[in-house]
Amino acid sequence: MKKNYFTIPSSSDGLSLSVMTLIPDHVIGVVQLVHGMAEHKERYLSFMTFLAKHGFATIIHDHRGHGASVPHEDDLGYFGDESGQAIVEDVHDVYLAMKARFPDVPYALFGHSMGSLVVRRYIQLYDDTLDALIVCGAPGNNPLVDQALFLVEKLERRFGKRHRSRLVAALSTGAYDRQFKGRHKNRWISANEDNVHAFNHHDRDGFTFTLNGYKNLFQLVKATYTNEGWRKQNLDLPILFVAGEDDPVILSVEKWKEAQRFLRREGYRHVKGMLFEGMRHEILNEKNGNLVEEAILDFLKDAGGGRE
Repeated sequence: MKKNYFTIPSSSDGLSLSVMTLIPDHVIGVVQLVHGMAEHKERYLSFMTFLAKHGFATIIHDHRGHGASVPHEDDLGYFGDESGQAIVEDVHDVYLAMKARFPDVPYALFGHSMGSLVVRRYIQLYDDTLDALIVCGAPGNNPLVDQALFLVEKLERRFGKRHRSRLVAALSTGAYDRQFKGRHKNRWISANEDNVHAFNHHDRDGFTFTLNGYKNLFQLVKATYTNEGWRKQNLDLPILFVAGEDDPVILSVEKWKEAQRFLRREGYRHVKGMLFEGMRHEILNEKNGNLVEEAILDFLKDAGGGRE
């Protein structure tokens, strides 16, 4: 298999998006990965390697405001967009580049956490481009999202778009650690302490969003759960939700199930979910994350991702 790095210009504003691919010798399908909030694309290399060993070409990019897609260090957590839509169009830009290279094999999209918001917004517009969708660690429909947006916009007017607010950060993810015993920060992401340690000690992980970043995040939450603007061109799209049973981001098991029911109500006929016992937010990075990998692989094969 071959690993390559390159850049793709965003069609939204020309931002240079840093892209990584892992391509096996014989390709039976493509999986495009969309990472989560305040992390970088290389964290998915292990999962990409697993998929590549089973014949799937994989591609991932650093979101705007993340990883190597930032022009300057102070752009971490700054999206440079007011609509919440540029991050979605970036995914489509990457899709177009990869689909042009592999036009004749099934194409799946995987989104984790904030990335799961992005991919669900993506299918509102582009569901006919995909053969399968995996929604991992999906944030639930938070009824306070409008109040959160109001607060962010008020703070923006006072402090500017690039201000990093401890208050907003605390309201966003600050309470998650309290649900788990221990002293190390960000223990909510994983029961695997080695994974948490690596996250806490990487300069491209765990940074605080700017107000502009949070505005985009909350806009994504709102857009994900709207009933308006769905093109619905591929209602037979196979969709798999996966999450850890102890993941605070899904809000509750019932909220997680409601996220699936929401898509069914929109008309999608093949939506299912798998919960993993004893796992927190980053199920791929738990010590038994191989169970998640195998479940996703089975889903991809059932969805038409080829045979080994």
